[in-house]
Amino acid sequence: MNARRLSVATALVLSLVVAVGGFHLLNGVARQIEEFLVMGFLSPMGSRATLLPGHVFQLLPPDQLAFRASLTPYCSSIIPVLALATIGFFVLSGSLVRRLVSVLTATALILVCNVLRIAGSLWMGYEFGGTALVLFHDWVGTFFALAYTMAGFFLMLYLLLPSATAKIPRAARVSDVL
Repeated sequence: MNARRLSVATALVLSLVVAVGGFHLLNGVARQIEEFLVMGFLSPMGSRATLLPGHVFQLLPPDQLAFRASLTPYCSSIIPVLALATIGFFVLSGSLVRRLVSVLTATALILVCNVLRIAGSLWMGYEFGGTALVLFHDWVGTFFALAYTMAGFFLMLYLLLPSATAKIPRAARVSDVL
């Protein structure tokens, strides 16, 4: 095995270890942060929106049946954040500061969008009932999650790649970035 293949294999193994280990270590903390931010969006509902132990939202709509919704680890933004972080730190090249800024910027975008997705799903359930929550979460929310994860990835790449006006000493190749 040559040095390049060993380097790529090491990066992939480290990516998997960080992604799986990070998920197990950070999924509770990430959900707590998201719950706090979602409750900020739901504050106009007052005491009709509460957070119960176990990452559960309880909503008491005035015109609908009360319902509870769980924020599972897979509804959290931790999975796309860890995926982009491992790509940014182990697969892409560039200065560490530039990679850190690009990963943190993409993380912020993904976190904000995921909080909006969760709050939007809960609001739909509050206004139109539990069926609307499920429909919004499963269809609109899934499409939105895919879109903002891709947007975060493209933003990360945009921040990492050199500008079009930068003087590049030789022909740019894909392998220069990867």
